[in-house]
Amino acid sequence: MPIRIDDAADAPPVSPDTNAEALLGVLLDHPEMGFAPKELAELTDVPHASVHKTLSRLRDRGLVRKVDSYWAVADDVGASRMATVVSLSTVAEEYGDDAYDDEWAVDAPDLGENA
Repeated sequence: MPIRIDDAADAPPVSPDTNAEALLGVLLDHPEMGFAPKELAELTDVPHASVHKTLSRLRDRGLVRKVDSYWAVADDVGASRMATVVSLSTVAEEYGDDAYDDEWAVDAPDLGENA
């Protein structure tokens, strides 16, 4: 999907269905853990030979960090993810599981067949 250069800050951190997304997904699911490249290869479909190179690129972008020989999500990325989870939990608690039940359709006006 092309984006305007002015909107580059709004671009997703990694492209969907890529090695980077798979690796970052595991690290985001476990922000308090560090993983060896071999472990990440076993937890994903990313070939072991591609893991280190992909993680190095993610580190260059500030998304992951390396501690000794283990890789983890960058602190600020993990904190941002946790803030999102907390925010979504707050919304769910406030508005319930099904804020849009089917009862609204009963009161909706009939707009005809051309609507």
